[in-house]
Amino acid sequence: MVDFATAHPDFDVLCLIQATSPLTTPSHFQEASALFNRQGADSLVTAVRAHRFMWRVDPSTGEASTKNYDPEKRPRRQDWEGELIENGAFYFTSKVLFDQSKCRLGGKMVLYEMPEHTLTELDSMIDWEIMKGLCQEHGYHAKASD
Repeated sequence: MVDFATAHPDFDVLCLIQATSPLTTPSHFQEASALFNRQGADSLVTAVRAHRFMWRVDPSTGEASTKNYDPEKRPRRQDWEGELIENGAFYFTSKVLFDQSKCRLGGKMVLYEMPEHTLTELDSMIDWEIMKGLCQEHGYHAKASD
């Protein structure tokens, strides 16, 4: 991003698109851009709402504890709002913010929520197996007029 911004300094918003998120569609960029502009944001992150209960284990004691719910009041996942998990599909960063921080996120941040099937990223060999099925169901097929 720094190399691009240095070589091409005439931009208003820098968009980092991650090739590891192939289920991103043109409408996602359009909707995120509208949100970014409407909110007057400095940066935008993409995320997916997941209904997963998170745990941690203390490395010194081996004791397990929950991170995002009370075990004595465990909600039904279907009734629970869930957690927003960064999916790494793409990021928007204003030139002003990037020139100041050299960081893709900061200032007034907004979040564009993407569909749950876009959570999988291609970072491991098992991800390729998962992505094959997701692409068959959710892959982008441009209309003839696109």
